[in-house]
Amino acid sequence: MDRQVINSIRRVLGHVKSGKQSFIIGIIFKILERCFSILPCVLCCYWLYAELSKVTIATMLLSTPSDYFMALSGVFLLQLICAYVGQQQSLIGGYQIAQDYRSKAITHYRHLPLGVMHQIHSSAFFELLRDDIKKVERIFSHVLPDLLSALMAALFGLVILLCIAPLYALSMCLILPCAFGAMHVLKQRFIHVSKAKAHADKYTRSTLIDYIEALKTLRLFDQTHHWLARVQKQLDGAKQHVLQAEMWGAGPLLGYRAVLNMALVLFVVILALSLPEADTSAMNFDAIVFGVLIIPLLMMLNEVAEHCSTLRMVIQSECTVEAFLNKPSLSEPCVPITPQNHSIEFERVSFGYDDIDTINNMSFYAPEGAITAVVGETGSGKSTLLNLCARFFEPSSGCVKVGGVGLQEIGSQNLHNLISMIFEDVQLIDSSILENIRIGKADATDEEVYQACVDAHCFEFINKLPDGINTQVGESGILLSGGQRQCIAIARALLKDTPIVLLDDITASLDPITQADVVSAIQHLLQNRTVITVSHRLSSIVQADNILVIEQGKVVESGSHRCLLSIGGYYTRLWRAESHVA
Repeated sequence: MDRQVINSIRRVLGHVKSGKQSFIIGIIFKILERCFSILPCVLCCYWLYAELSKVTIATMLLSTPSDYFMALSGVFLLQLICAYVGQQQSLIGGYQIAQDYRSKAITHYRHLPLGVMHQIHSSAFFELLRDDIKKVERIFSHVLPDLLSALMAALFGLVILLCIAPLYALSMCLILPCAFGAMHVLKQRFIHVSKAKAHADKYTRSTLIDYIEALKTLRLFDQTHHWLARVQKQLDGAKQHVLQAEMWGAGPLLGYRAVLNMALVLFVVILALSLPEADTSAMNFDAIVFGVLIIPLLMMLNEVAEHCSTLRMVIQSECTVEAFLNKPSLSEPCVPITPQNHSIEFERVSFGYDDIDTINNMSFYAPEGAITAVVGETGSGKSTLLNLCARFFEPSSGCVKVGGVGLQEIGSQNLHNLISMIFEDVQLIDSSILENIRIGKADATDEEVYQACVDAHCFEFINKLPDGINTQVGESGILLSGGQRQCIAIARALLKDTPIVLLDDITASLDPITQADVVSAIQHLLQNRTVITVSHRLSSIVQADNILVIEQGKVVESGSHRCLLSIGGYYTRLWRAESHVA
């Protein structure tokens, strides 16, 4: 086992609490079981020694066939008991370790910033829980116990050989480092080929997805054959990488076995060189003992190589899980502080994705009960600003405050109880309209839900649906239009009734008529609340109390619509550009 494998095992055991004792007990009994499997060969050698040495019956420990039968029966019984206990405890320990490990991953996922959580695709997280942790479970329930038991039993057999036939055992000791060295050298080549294959697989998946998603456009522009040729070329390249990986995949194991089996050749050479000069009877006995024990010893050492190869493959899953667990979670206060007012303040806040600053040393103040609009070009950092207000991410520097209290002191749960957020892309669950609105307040009565629908102007379309408010919305709300989904999101926010509302360009993809309906529906939500709204349509935010103009992650202008137009700066250019397009 190399250092990476040992570190991976240590990391997993450091993450879990239960299962360790059963796992260790299982390994101990499996080692004993494999050691007992060598004893019948040792008994045969003892019988041979007694016959060749003409030892008297009085001085022999085992003198009759029944004695040998009883000894072998005892060994087989002990081997059976150890095999049962070892397998049982290994499985129990492996399953408990995997369960704790899975719970650790789920708990960590729950404590991730919502922005980081949104970046992790749900299918990728389910694959981690189902496949990667299942492979980690296999390490502790099967691979590692079998590896250690085979290794320790092989060492036990080697010690016996050193005591009985030291000359031949030393030849075996010379072969072992060479065998492991050959496996290590070939493994490095396999790692290089595997990385190339992984890169090719990733690029191939990306090419296939691009081709499938763009097939409609490609057919319209008659570019299908050109792109299909690109896909075929990529598939051919991926095929070559797969063949190389398969060819080199067995290389480390085959190289190890080839060198290890040289022990038999070396045994014959030593036997041929030493027989003429040695005591024939003694040498014959040593040779016979070595010949009897070398076969099970080589089988165990071959098992060690196989388990090492399997371990290196499944350990990649541990690396995947560890990378996930290393994603920084939010620090939560021991005693959350509830702010006395609901103003929002940025104090020299900076934040970026992949070391590229999106918000750069930003400072502003949004008073309680006021509507603050945020405008700017695409990619200027508007949505990131909202995400920081809701603590979807932690700023890399500076502080975001609500009511003069830092978000870290308020705590995520306490903060989210103060905030309602409506996104451009509304997320609905595959349930009824009633249940989707009730997400805003789990214990809300039907009357409270109906009132929220009235205030959000939802009943105008709900009453036209066949099942009314109990109509199923479909997966992600696919059975409703964009405007209807937005009205449901507004009703949900009204039901939650929080003092702070964050709006992320909720009318961006709506037609003018639907936009007017949504703007009308949102009027109840904006009353007597601290509101920060992001919009690409400047015409929708002219009534805001204050407008922040963002450029490259900085507030370059702020003020009311009339004040900003009088300045004749960046906001004026945006306004004129929108007016010209209109």
